[in-house]
Amino acid sequence: MLASGRAPTIIEVAARAGVSKSLASRALRGERGVADETRRRIHVAAAELGYRINSAARSLARGRSGIVGVVLNDIGNPHFTGVVAGVEAEARERGLRTIIGHGADSPPELTRQIETMLELRVDGIVVVSSWTPVDVLARAGKATPIAVVARLATPPEEVDMIASDDLSGARAAAEHLLAIGRRRIAYVTRSTSATSDARARGTRAALNHVGLDLEVHRVEREDSGAVARILSSGVDAVLANNDLMATEILRVAHEHDIGVPDDVALVGYDDTPIARLLSPALTSVNQPQRAMGRRAIECIAERHDGRSDAVRAWYEPTLLVRGSTLSRRSDAAQAATGAHAARRVAV
Repeated sequence: MLASGRAPTIIEVAARAGVSKSLASRALRGERGVADETRRRIHVAAAELGYRINSAARSLARGRSGIVGVVLNDIGNPHFTGVVAGVEAEARERGLRTIIGHGADSPPELTRQIETMLELRVDGIVVVSSWTPVDVLARAGKATPIAVVARLATPPEEVDMIASDDLSGARAAAEHLLAIGRRRIAYVTRSTSATSDARARGTRAALNHVGLDLEVHRVEREDSGAVARILSSGVDAVLANNDLMATEILRVAHEHDIGVPDDVALVGYDDTPIARLLSPALTSVNQPQRAMGRRAIECIAERHDGRSDAVRAWYEPTLLVRGSTLSRRSDAAQAATGAHAARRVAV
């Protein structure tokens, strides 16, 4: 604030920094095309003068809020936060801000969060969940651009969908387990989502190809008893629907003296940071979360630029092989494993 008590203007910020008004405005909005040293000088000038952007006035002038809403299914799952990191990075480079709503694993709450974003008149919504009712997405997509970062069984034409190819990712994981000599393979999940179903189908396709059947187990959250029964049933490999489920399986295995990978090989899905912190480190199917988050913001921008056809963007997963599937008896077989539906990388 100036000594007179009057709020400083962008013109005064520009003059203090020795740049044009438009350049100062672009720098303070976080837009691209401003040199780092110039941006720093402008921010220092704004701080010294006590200048703050009048977001409400700018929104009225542009007819947009400059804000993108992000609605997550589970804020505690590192996969979702990885997507958000990509969303925020792309939004920041475009001079946009983000606000986050937590759907709490509940279709009604996901719906409420989307309705709240619409009431706030955001410029678009990134929905990181496959649980949101399709009719809610279709209705919201008529009001503002919607990009869903998840697999939907029947995505409405009003929204864009960005997803990893769950079928090929799960199939690659199953083929890896077969290549290291595992024959009784179980798929363990807490979810009934389209994403989980696709992963089960990909796993089953690989097993059926060699004349084997897949065991599918759906367990309730924190049901350690059910997990223990699965591990003690004679299975020699488990593909979990995500890394969090795999982490619980590994914990229960340790508690019951079931060796991973010697007794049961274990594969997760999503390749979140937790996969590299476990002991043994977790073999997992990588999804490029940040890239998918960035693509969601690009889709919203394209909708504002006039695109009306729906985007269906599919990303190729990569199987990252770590200690949870590599025992002494499987090293030789792993060396002979070939690529099929997804690239495999030993790390």
